[in-house]
Amino acid sequence: MNKLKLKESIYILRESNDIYQVIFTGTRKIKRFKVDPLVKTIIEELKCERIEDDLISQLKKDYNQKDILLCLSSLEKSGIIRKYSKIKPNERYSRQLSFIDELTESWEETLELQNRLEKSVVSVFGIGGIGTWIVNGLSQIGIGNIKITDPDKVSGSNLNRQLFFTPLDIGRYKVEVIKERLPHSNISCFKKKVSLKENLEELIEGSNFLVNCADSPSVVDTTNIIDGYARRYKIPYCVAGGYNMHLGMVGPIVIPGKTASFQDFIEYQKLNDPLKGLKKVKDIEQTGSLGPIAGAVANIQVMEIFKFLIGKGEINLDRFAEINFMNFNIEWRYFQKK
Repeated sequence: MNKLKLKESIYILRESNDIYQVIFTGTRKIKRFKVDPLVKTIIEELKCERIEDDLISQLKKDYNQKDILLCLSSLEKSGIIRKYSKIKPNERYSRQLSFIDELTESWEETLELQNRLEKSVVSVFGIGGIGTWIVNGLSQIGIGNIKITDPDKVSGSNLNRQLFFTPLDIGRYKVEVIKERLPHSNISCFKKKVSLKENLEELIEGSNFLVNCADSPSVVDTTNIIDGYARRYKIPYCVAGGYNMHLGMVGPIVIPGKTASFQDFIEYQKLNDPLKGLKKVKDIEQTGSLGPIAGAVANIQVMEIFKFLIGKGEINLDRFAEINFMNFNIEWRYFQKK
């Protein structure tokens, strides 16, 4: 039994008596279309959900059935009405489904994309200032299995920028606290460090996507390790950004064998480093960090992962962004596959 309703996320505005405009809030597209008495009647009737057969029977009193079916089909193809042939899913994702629905051709496709997220397995390496927010975002969009690894315990200095932790958690393993805080999500915990001495196969195998947030001894070192696994298993991954000197970096997504590699990214960075010719007199001992910057960078990165997994939108391939949080300038930088 099919049910029909105007798409919940659209505006319909009257330009004139025979011209309406539809604003699709998810994509900001505007569509002008002609309306006649039949179209106007259907729009009024479908402000509330209706059973398709009941609506057609009612409209047949005043309109030709062929015209009714053509009109309904046209409005559905235009994305103005939706035909719901299945029971609506978990209310937890109702707003997310409305967002995805702006990007699809049918309600069935919308459900399929949400189902794709719920069947995905994503592994996150390093649960710190970026990693905690990444895990939270992946949980919110409904990732089916989130594998997390970090050998560290919560310390007092974590609390200004890392999600989930409170002073009562100091001394506890980070991964165990997160699993406890997200009981509705399928979290698999590991206490492995990203290093050549560790076997990370259990985290890698079966994953659809890898997220590197581990920065000890450096992001370059840990990403090179993860890159080796990713190329072996042909799993896409991202360098999940970071922050330094008030800059937040939204890292690139790397698809082994298809996009520019992490090595290409590093070579670009070296060639374009304005300080590369200078001799180091003193190295960094400690950089400052701020919770809002960590949360903002991580959530942008989750949006990139979301787009990649559902296959919609412009995905962050062969490029990365630097965001200056003191003036909100954003600079995109592109690097090429060698």
